[in-house]
Amino acid sequence: MQVRPAIAGTATVYTDALADATLEELLEAAADDCWPNNECDAAWALLRNWAIQTETLAVDVAENAAWERTMNELAAQGLPYTDWVAARGEALRDRLRARKLAQANLRYKYGYRGNRRWGLKAKAVRDLYREAVLRPSSAAAAAPAAA
Repeated sequence: MQVRPAIAGTATVYTDALADATLEELLEAAADDCWPNNECDAAWALLRNWAIQTETLAVDVAENAAWERTMNELAAQGLPYTDWVAARGEALRDRLRARKLAQANLRYKYGYRGNRRWGLKAKAVRDLYREAVLRPSSAAAAAPAAA
């Protein structure tokens, strides 16, 4: 088993012992800041898949809350039906454009679209894990502000 610190003076450890680990084992090891080596493609594929699904869910939840606010604001205006339909259609187009952009950005971020360096994909997974799992209260507090 090869264990080496990621950067001298940090607690992050990379190991090849996680090459055949399940997602649950990988996430459990991540709690101790232990990650697979960059040669462990299957392990990183599991982690990237978990990360894109986790972040996509968070984006979808925030986007749905924003859509609900938009519809409440539109309904509160008391517009005539034709004006309301036009305003709602414009809001739907904006929503769809923003949703497609967010999905494209996530696919690129986790390496499912375009050529992104391995280290940046792995950093994105580690950062999401630290934000979503290790500090979920700070992520939940920041989500309404971002929307």
